[in-house]
Order: sequence, then structure tokens, then C-alpha cells
Amino acid sequence: MQLGQVLDAVQRLVVASEHPDIVKVERYGTATEPWGPTVARSRTTTIAGLKVTFTSTSTALLNGRVEPGVMEVAMPEVMPLPTFRAPRFVTFVAQLLDVARPAQFSSWRLVGQPSADKGSPIAALPYGISFACADGTTMLLLCQATGAMVGAEPSEEPFPDYVIPEGVKTCLQEVSALPAVHG
Repeated sequence: MQLGQVLDAVQRLVVASEHPDIVKVERYGTATEPWGPTVARSRTTTIAGLKVTFTSTSTALLNGRVEPGVMEVAMPEVMPLPTFRAPRFVTFVAQLLDVARPAQFSSWRLVGQPSADKGSPIAALPYGISFACADGTTMLLLCQATGAMVGAEPSEEPFPDYVIPEGVKTCLQEVSALPAVHG
């Protein structure tokens, strides 16, 4: 799979989630390959990804990366608070994938920051998702986030009654059946 196809699938899942905290989902960048691990070694000069804006005005940016040394981390038992926007968003995307079980991916796993001190609480938090695609390719999406531009992030779960809707289970089925058309 190509980067654009993975981003398309994640975008469709996020849109289908109809999460009340998400006010905008948009793509950015023109790269057709993941960026990294350094400017000198990257095969692309731009980064492409998915930008999500939340009700607090904070954002999460999930983009295609090449990052040696990422380590698998466990799914958090409790959703990270909004003050940890990047780990919170990748945890949410993993939850959507677990519900949808898209045929495009044979597996996915949460990964942490390779530079995090192994003993720190930050090391246990997810900052990305590694995909094993059904066609044998792999793809890594890492997340960065901004804080609220106006006011502050909520200090507790703002939508405790949210349930992933049934539409997430089927939003990628018709995509799985279609051949990829990305240039």
C-alpha cells in the first residue's frame, strides 16, 4: 500500500467515528512516501498526513514517517486525557481499527517515541501506529499535537458517554473491494 491509501483509510475511520470532540478532519502535504528518518536520508522533501482539529482548538497531526527504533507499546487501559493529545488520538485510531478490522491491514500496533527514556511514564504512551498491510508492505504513522489555541484543554474526559458508532465497522468495506487508484 502507498502512504495515501493508508491515510485515506484512517481518514475514513475518523470521519465515520462521528466523535463529538472532532470538529475538522483534513489531509495535508503532498508526499507520496513516508518522510525520514532525517532530511539527508529521506526520499521525500515533504510530509503528508492527516490533521484533526478538536473542540478545544487543539490539533493532532498523524503523518507518514520512517523512524528506526520505535517500540511497541500496550493499548492504554484508560484513554489518555486531552492534555496528552497525540497519545489520545493514536489510541482512538487504534480503537477504531479494532472495531473496523479493515481488510487492507493484516495487523496494526501502537508504538512509542524511540527517544523516550525507557523508565519514564512517557515511554509507555503511544505516539504512532505501525501497520502491516495486507499486500505485505508496512507503514508507520507518527503523531504530533498542538495544545488549545484558545483557552485550555479539558482536565477530564469531555465526552464520557461517546460510543463508537456501527458505521465504523463498514466504512472501509467498499474501499477494500476496490483496486487502488493513487498516482
